[in-house]
Amino acid sequence: MDQKLVTKLVDEAILENESLFLIELSFLTGNKIKVIVDGDKGVSIKECIRISRHVEHNLDREEEDFGLEVTSPDISHPLTVR
Repeated sequence: MDQKLVTKLVDEAILENESLFLIELSFLTGNKIKVIVDGDKGVSIKECIRISRHVEHNLDREEEDFGLEVTSPDISHPLTVR
């Protein structure tokens, strides 16, 4: 998995909505990518889908299969960004 490319794609997608910011980008075993984003006004499911599609449509599953999860933080996660 090209982590630099994935990071670039996530950053591009987040920059399209200036109220969003990245909380966590993790590369897990089994080519799983986990993206946690938050926003000044929260994060809608529509925004999670938009970010997911931006990343997914710019990676080639034929070259390397992967799992992608884009989510917002929930109450069980401690605060990590002021």
